[in-house]
Amino acid sequence: MTETKSYGTVLIKAKQILDYLMDQPAGQTLKEISDGLQSTKSTTLKVLATMCELNLLWRSENDKRYFLGSELIGYGQKALSEFDIKNIAVPYLQELRDETGETVHLGIHAGDFVVFLEKLESPRSVNLKSKVGGKLNLFSSAMGKAFLATMPDEQVTAYLERVALTALTTHTITDPSELQKQINQVRERHYSIDDRENEEEVFCVGAVLEKHNRVFGAFSVSTPDYRLDSKRKKAITAAVLKTKEMIERHL
Repeated sequence: MTETKSYGTVLIKAKQILDYLMDQPAGQTLKEISDGLQSTKSTTLKVLATMCELNLLWRSENDKRYFLGSELIGYGQKALSEFDIKNIAVPYLQELRDETGETVHLGIHAGDFVVFLEKLESPRSVNLKSKVGGKLNLFSSAMGKAFLATMPDEQVTAYLERVALTALTTHTITDPSELQKQINQVRERHYSIDDRENEEEVFCVGAVLEKHNRVFGAFSVSTPDYRLDSKRKKAITAAVLKTKEMIERHL
């Protein structure tokens, strides 16, 4: 994707303030905001005052702390009603498909499954079973494990108690403790794998798409196992992580 040059330093500063307040558990003082953004108090105060006039922020008169304003509620509701992860993700996933030469999937979490939203075929495709609208188990797929890794431990435990880990191939993980170990690994390294667990001889690398503690979807690269060696596996993993970063930057 071609990057356009940003214009308007005040607008950029306002966005930084919104991002900073979004990540804080409570309202912040002028000093806390200026320190957090490594900006001067005078510059920060001018931007804060303007944002308060526009109801993008409000300030408590008791303790002089700044909070996100009511004007943002309407914007947020409108954005959610029009939001489609495909519109943002697919251009980057097309680049990922072209870079790796492999099939790329985009999916969402629905109940105990992953549902395919998009499938971008490899120019040297093999006969994968996946199709748009189809489902995958969470426990046996790269995207599914990426979704599981975003859940609190109690939700993962409930899932493992509720769902039978039925073998789909000779490589499917059917031991809950082993699956939990993989979920913990995904949390540490920010990508997941399906090592021939959903389809024989198909290896997948996946990652979740999230921002501000909200999960929007997940994607994966699928490749025949016979095309894979350690060097290629590292290259695909690096491409997945790079794509994850680029998409999340634009969410």
